[in-house]
Amino acid sequence: MILLDTNIFIIDRFFPGDSHYAINKEFIQELSRLEAGFSIFSLLELTGIASFNLSAKELQQWLFDFASVYPIRILDPYDLKIDSAKEWYTKFLQELMAKVTHQMTFGDAIFLREAEGYQVEYIISWNKKHFLSRTTIKVLNPEEFLTIWKPQ
Repeated sequence: MILLDTNIFIIDRFFPGDSHYAINKEFIQELSRLEAGFSIFSLLELTGIASFNLSAKELQQWLFDFASVYPIRILDPYDLKIDSAKEWYTKFLQELMAKVTHQMTFGDAIFLREAEGYQVEYIISWNKKHFLSRTTIKVLNPEEFLTIWKPQ
């Protein structure tokens, strides 16, 4: 599975003039052929960002039915099914703190925690530098991924 960063959807929906828009769109068009995941935390972040540009109806669709907008799998918080909410939350915060102490933003730490928990093969992001020296997961931008991906 690949894990998608928020910036892919921001460029697709809101920045048609971005220098990465064409290749980003090409990548988006391949999502239905990929095993692509998007963290529920990233979806919450994206919905907040999109709230400045989308109608209330569109925001509802994005938050509650994003997979009908883009053919991806929304991932629940990793390891949510452990014994208690308190236990999960304590572990969650400890794991985030371990990442933040390596000079990461809170949002990037959450994203990386989910990527590592789900043991994804690739992180796909236009902000590779946020993750490259902080994980053993391969980090590619959409253009790089398309050059190595072999459709099945």
